[in-house]
Amino acid sequence: MRQIREIISSSLLIFSLTGCHIKIKEINHAEFKELHLHKGSENYEIQAHFSKDFEVIKPLLNNENREIITFGKTNPLNKKEIQYKRLKISIEGEVLGEGPTDAGSMNDGSMFGFNFYYNWIIDGDTTKHKFLDPFSQKRIENIYEFVAKETDPKIWMVKFEEFYNQASHVIISQNNSNKYYLKVENKWYFMENSLEGTPEDLKENYPEKEDQDARLVELTDLVPDYYHPQQGAQENGLIKMKEYESTFFEKENQGLGSYSFSAGWWYLDIYMPLGDTIRIKRYSNYEDPELQLYKVATEYGGREDVLFIVQKPEKMFPEQLGGMYVIRPKDFKQPQRRYKSLSYGTKDNGETYIKESQDTEAYSQWIKNKG
Repeated sequence: MRQIREIISSSLLIFSLTGCHIKIKEINHAEFKELHLHKGSENYEIQAHFSKDFEVIKPLLNNENREIITFGKTNPLNKKEIQYKRLKISIEGEVLGEGPTDAGSMNDGSMFGFNFYYNWIIDGDTTKHKFLDPFSQKRIENIYEFVAKETDPKIWMVKFEEFYNQASHVIISQNNSNKYYLKVENKWYFMENSLEGTPEDLKENYPEKEDQDARLVELTDLVPDYYHPQQGAQENGLIKMKEYESTFFEKENQGLGSYSFSAGWWYLDIYMPLGDTIRIKRYSNYEDPELQLYKVATEYGGREDVLFIVQKPEKMFPEQLGGMYVIRPKDFKQPQRRYKSLSYGTKDNGETYIKESQDTEAYSQWIKNKG
C-alpha cells in the first residue's frame, strides 16, 4: 500500500466533492465478482494459481523454455503456519509443476539456498547440489565453515582468475563481498578471499557476471498509471474503472501534515481481445486497486488472450485479498483477437463505444465453423 499518511489534502482529488463515491456511469454491481468467485465469460475461463490467501512475488519468465516461474507465501498471525509455494506455469496458463521453496532464483535460472543450489528452473531437477572447491573439485559441505587448503595468495589468485575468466556467471555474496560463486560448465564453485596478500579491490576488478545471457526476465506490468478520470486516466484497451465506492474513510487536519485516506470497492472492466468483458470487483485503497497485469510478449511465444493477474493483499484490510489468477481461452483453437480494425465514438455521458469495426478473417471463419 502506498504511504497513506503522505497523501496530503492537496492530492485528495475529489473526496470532499464526491463523498468518496466515484462513478463512470450507472452499473449493476451484481455483474462484478471477485476473482476467486468469478466464473469467467462465454469465451474465457478464470483459474487460480495461488489462492486469495497468498502474497505473490512478481512472476518471471524463463525465456529458454517459455515457462513462468512464480513464488508465493501466506501471512498468518502464527508464523509457524506460513505456507510457501513455487510454481512453473506455461505461457497458456497451465500449472506445470511445483518446485523447492527454500531457495531464491538467480538470473541464469539457478536457485541458491543456504548452503546448496538447485537446477529445478533449468531442468526440473530438485536435487540439492553442493558448491565445489576449485582446487580439489570436491563438494563443500558447509561454505560457512569451509577453509581452502591453499594458503599462498599468489597461487589462490591464479586459480581465481582462471575460474573467473571461464565462468559464465559470477555472483558475489550480499553479506560478504569476499565470497564468490562462479558457474563454470554448468557447475557452481565457491571461493572466499580470506588470505592476506590478495588484492583489496577484488570486487572492483572482478565484478559480478549475472545479467548477461539472463534466462529469467521480468514480465511487463500492464496496469495503467491512473484509473480515476479526474487523475487523467487514459483508455488502454485492457482495464477500466467503472466505479469506486468507499467503505472506510479517515481524515485528519494537522497543517502541512493533513491527510485523508479511503478504502473501498473497485468495480473494474477487463477487456479481452475476442470481445468479452470480464467484470471484477476488488477491495483496495482509493489511489490504486493494487493489481498487477501481465501478458507474455509474442516474441516469447505468448498469446494476446492470456492475462495473468496478481493481487496484492493488505493486512490492514482483510477484504483486500491476494492470489494469482489467469484469464485464458476456454478453447485454444479460437483466434486470439476478433477485430482487424476499430473506430470509437463517445456518448454524451463520456462513455466510449465501438462506432465501426472489421473482424479478422480468422474470427469470421471460427464463427462460421462454430455455427
